Amino acid sequence: MDIHHKGFSLIELLTVIAIVGILAALAFFAYQAYLARTQVSEVMVLADGLKSQIVTDIANDTCSNDSSTGTYGAAVIGGTAPNCTITYTFNNTNVAPPLQSKVIGLSIASNGTFTLNSDTTVDNKYLPNSIK
Repeated sequence: MDIHHKGFSLIELLTVIAIVGILAALAFFAYQAYLARTQVSEVMVLADGLKSQIVTDIANDTCSNDSSTGTYGAAVIGGTAPNCTITYTFNNTNVAPPLQSKVIGLSIASNGTFTLNSDTTVDNKYLPNSIK
């Protein structure tokens, strides 16, 4: 008697389910990292918006106390001229878990370039290459 089985065996189905589960777990962590990097990009957008004011402040030998609020946190200008800074603090809710209540500190040169300063508590893997 030649019986042809159609379909999959239980072990084949369980193997496929295990592989899909592993891929889903990896995708979740990759998505969390992507989400964090996306939210960090808001820092650069707000910093660019404050850049012209800071360059003017440095030329006038002062640093204003201006701030800008974004979706994921707030940026505050500080420091003492010619060493003006922007300190961006992430909210502790509605933010990717690796960024909650973290800080990105930027120092601004008189030509408008940004560099990280020691106030930064965000992990380097989430920061854009332009400021590392």
